[in-house]
Amino acid sequence: MWYRTLSFKLIISLCLVIITGIGIFTYVSLKNFREQLIGEVFLGATRISDTVKASTRYDMLINRRDALQNVIETIGKQKSIEKVRIFNKEGVIMFSSDQQEGGITVDKFVDKSCTACHVREKPLPLVELSEAERTRIFTNKAGYRVLGMITPIYNEPDCYNASCHAHPEQQKVLGVLDISMPLAKVDENIKTAINRNLSFSLILILTLSAIIILFIQKFVTGPVKELVMGTNEVAAGELSYKISLKSKDEIGQLALSFNKMTEDLKNANEQIQEWIKTLEQRVEERTNELQETQYQLLQTEKLASIGKLAATVAHEINNPITGILTYTKLLRRKLKDGIPGNEDLQKFQGYLATMERETERCGTIVRNMLDFARQREPSYKPDIDVNMIINESLELIANKIALEEIKLDKRLGQLPTITADPSLLKQAILNVVLNASEAMEHGRKLGISTEFREKDQMIKIVISDSGRGIDPKDLPKIFDPFFTTKEKGTGLGLSVVYGIISSHHGTTEVKSKLGEGTQVIIKLPIKT
Repeated sequence: MWYRTLSFKLIISLCLVIITGIGIFTYVSLKNFREQLIGEVFLGATRISDTVKASTRYDMLINRRDALQNVIETIGKQKSIEKVRIFNKEGVIMFSSDQQEGGITVDKFVDKSCTACHVREKPLPLVELSEAERTRIFTNKAGYRVLGMITPIYNEPDCYNASCHAHPEQQKVLGVLDISMPLAKVDENIKTAINRNLSFSLILILTLSAIIILFIQKFVTGPVKELVMGTNEVAAGELSYKISLKSKDEIGQLALSFNKMTEDLKNANEQIQEWIKTLEQRVEERTNELQETQYQLLQTEKLASIGKLAATVAHEINNPITGILTYTKLLRRKLKDGIPGNEDLQKFQGYLATMERETERCGTIVRNMLDFARQREPSYKPDIDVNMIINESLELIANKIALEEIKLDKRLGQLPTITADPSLLKQAILNVVLNASEAMEHGRKLGISTEFREKDQMIKIVISDSGRGIDPKDLPKIFDPFFTTKEKGTGLGLSVVYGIISSHHGTTEVKSKLGEGTQVIIKLPIKT
């Protein structure tokens, strides 16, 4: 927002300072001018009062009332004089430039001409008055202001020693001379001065504000905007952006530092990009090496598993081959005796059907072994049936399970298909089952179950045995490569299982108690 910008804040701050400074200066100047004008009026009023008092002193001494009235009227006709009056000690207007006021008695405690000396709480009037106490400013009936000044007429020796006067020496004040001077001209001059000063101040404020705005726009706002633009460009990744400020002030130095910073950032970024390319290449090389090593580990463990199965498979193949050989010799001996009859032909057909079935069985076992042992890169395929993988794995060790009198408890649930490498999954299942069978003595129980966890969208496989279990201190290490508690073993079985399941974005968990058996829990997501 524009009102949040630095230039706006600077302009407002400086304008407020200027307005405050000029305002105070104007106020003080006008106040001094006003006081000066009023002071000049006070001075004029004092001089006129002294002049009137001196001019009428002789007439007062010889009691020439007509001459005294004539002097007062003459003075009162001047434009700078509003009114001239003389009060006696009783508050009676003895002489006035306004003849209609002659002889009028005023209330000494109410009339503003008298209240400076006469106060109700004090029995005697004040004798000595300061200049401020002698003057008063009021608004007359015509609506303009008037300055009034009273001058006490003291009882001097010439007065109380004169033969024509009966004033005792103890009476200090004989009366008061009151002169009123209009302030209309003064107020007009003050108003003109105020308007002139305000106009000048306004023009000065506007001029200085315009100069400040131009100055800030040129030396502050413009450079700061360019700095902000440069910062935004650098933030957007444009490290080659340069700020073209050549001033020698702080902002110019900041621009130079900014350009140096962007140049350093550009060089650093180029180095980082080069390092990234080198790092990517090295990571790719190491990844390929790790994949190759993992592939070799898989094949090594697969060969170890095949070695474990070799005797069992050989025994399982030996039985059907022995039966085929027996039937073959029997048929040969029968055929030597002559052409068989219908009854013998039916027996021969039964023998041939048995031989065909056993031959297919041998072919299936050999084919599964070859498929399991075949070396090939991982290949993930959709629509893989996990239950079928488990059944094919169990077929490879069916004879081993039977020979070792292991009771198989198989509970396979209804499962959705997944995307997986069937050979790798078969190897993982087979490794776990072989480990379980080797951990049990004859006559124990092997459990395999599957279920679909719809909430988690996972397939859960649980392979459990009733063997001796795993020591709790060994549980954290069972997935470590080459760790084994068997006298004869590679220590790669569960490590390979963990790697295979992880490559399918699944998890492998082992639960075991000594003397109670072990559970291997495999979870595979249906979507990868």
